[in-house]
Amino acid sequence: GAGGAMAASTRLCDEHGREVVIGRTSGYWLSPADFVCSEESADVCDCLDGLGFPRDWPAVYSQSAALKSLVGKRGRIPSKRAAVAGVPTPEQKAKVPADLVCYRLQSFANAERVAQLAGLPVVRGWAVFERLDRPPGAAFVAERHWWNSFPDGSWVDMTPRPEAYPSLLLAEAANAAPKCRSVLSASDLLLAQRLMHVRFPQACASVSNGARVASAGAGA
Repeated sequence: GAGGAMAASTRLCDEHGREVVIGRTSGYWLSPADFVCSEESADVCDCLDGLGFPRDWPAVYSQSAALKSLVGKRGRIPSKRAAVAGVPTPEQKAKVPADLVCYRLQSFANAERVAQLAGLPVVRGWAVFERLDRPPGAAFVAERHWWNSFPDGSWVDMTPRPEAYPSLLLAEAANAAPKCRSVLSASDLLLAQRLMHVRFPQACASVSNGARVASAGAGA
């Protein structure tokens, strides 16, 4: 079950909190295409374990050539604004319905739900992480991510945070960061399970994912 503004479940669920089924459940699922590395030759799947909030913030934003090459105005994924979003404050939470439930790894659906229920526009862009297994300022990974904006221009991100870093560096895409709905694949589920264990290790310590594999022919 889920309570308050954030869901406690560590199982991958759909945007309504229901159990997912490979080959059947439609939604916004993170895939390798949603990750962009500052090291062009890097394999995204090799980078996921050692990510964290950028070190030496905010100096790194103006001093790191690697970060500029990723989200700078002429970067691989140009951004028009960047800001740090912490865990939603009580004041921010008071502006969304008290029974709003947001799920881990579901920023796209979460942001759309906040827009629908609270009237706060969706901001499409990237969450930017540093590779902590590299020297400071040397390598970064951006993950496609959506959040919301208040009328005064301030941002709020209701998606539950990784346990190790409650603040996220968010970069609004200059050229949009669209994401399409799709039917859950086995590789989507494997990626989600890996991210869940990397980002929520304490919550996952005694939990196993309950997704079932759909029978053959249930859908592509």
